[in-house]
Amino acid sequence: MQFLPSPPPHITENAHKRLAQEMGKTARWLTTENLGELKHFLETLESFIAQEERKEVEALEPHATGEDFWAYYYPYQWQQIIGSQLRKSFIVSLMSSAEFHLNLLCRDVAIIAKASITHEELRGSTIARAKKFLDAFSGFTAPPEAYWEMIADIYTLRNSIVHNGALVNTGDKNSKRIAALMIRSPGISNPSAGVLEIEPEFCKYALETVENFFTKLHEQFVIFCLKYTEGG
Repeated sequence: MQFLPSPPPHITENAHKRLAQEMGKTARWLTTENLGELKHFLETLESFIAQEERKEVEALEPHATGEDFWAYYYPYQWQQIIGSQLRKSFIVSLMSSAEFHLNLLCRDVAIIAKASITHEELRGSTIARAKKFLDAFSGFTAPPEAYWEMIADIYTLRNSIVHNGALVNTGDKNSKRIAALMIRSPGISNPSAGVLEIEPEFCKYALETVENFFTKLHEQFVIFCLKYTEGG
């Protein structure tokens, strides 16, 4: 049985480039779909919380007597317990998605650039490794540094939620980043005992930040692919 000879190296290289470009299109579609699903999830959970809170308030209104009634009987649990836990879960899911799609992008860049290492061989968090790798091998000119900082700050918040119960301790290595995030971002504070309070506005802000971040990355990836195609 005769076997076809292996294609010349330049044919294989061009095939890898075309493959990576196509995977880039797929990665962009996956990112859009994934973030769209998270947006739908966020809108659904906030609508559910508001609806259930309103139902309880309406049920209690006929019994509201005296100035202190609502202080004792208002259904705070919908925002302070249920809403709080769901929003923290949303932030964790959002940043898990960001990690996944950054990994895909770095993989595609490595294929096209024939990188000598992968981003997974570098040190640091997924966000830090991806930035180091893309700086070294992609030549991307966007997103600007400020966007990487915002993503890193939200990722730090995710770590605080996962590893420290959303409790920010003075002197903790992440406390300064989270403090800076609270200053420049809507809907996040630590009103008591250092426990972070996340409101709907922050989840929306975080989602929009991640969406804009990946839009800029994917635009740069298209330019990156075209440069390699033109260069042969």
